[in-house]
Amino acid sequence: MQGAGRLHLEAVSMKRTLEAINAVVLVCMFVIVLLSVIFRVVVAVPASWTEELAQYTLIFLAFIGAAALMRDDGHIVITVFADRMGKGARQVLNIINRLLMLPFFIIFTLGAFENTQMNWGVELPTVAWMKIGYMYLVLFLSGLIMVFYLLMNLYRGIFQRKAAVSEGGGAQ
Repeated sequence: MQGAGRLHLEAVSMKRTLEAINAVVLVCMFVIVLLSVIFRVVVAVPASWTEELAQYTLIFLAFIGAAALMRDDGHIVITVFADRMGKGARQVLNIINRLLMLPFFIIFTLGAFENTQMNWGVELPTVAWMKIGYMYLVLFLSGLIMVFYLLMNLYRGIFQRKAAVSEGGGAQ
């Protein structure tokens, strides 16, 4: 199980990196919105580029954060049925949920990859150095990370369940 332990450490390290990136993006978003207010109120010249960059940073923040949350199954869930199940049935339900999520995230990631390629050179109207392909690249990378975490959690869910059953702790 040394390989699984190392994989766990790398996944935790990747999550910390994602959280640090998200902190930087949040600070950038704050500065951009602050500049937008200063340009409109103080200088009385609206800067349309600030709105576009603020929208992009919001997208980056959402998808990088979603990838980080996937590591610990931190997304919002409705647990009405799962709360009424025993531990074993809940583990099976979690495995089924992950198997149902997997095709969606694979399709999402492939679509983001195609859009990255198609829009790599397309510039934003107000910010020439910012390409639309950059946004899709963030979506693609966060999709890859979400698939990785989903597979890791699926693996952990299956093998923890097998270990519990083999030790006599089966479904309760």
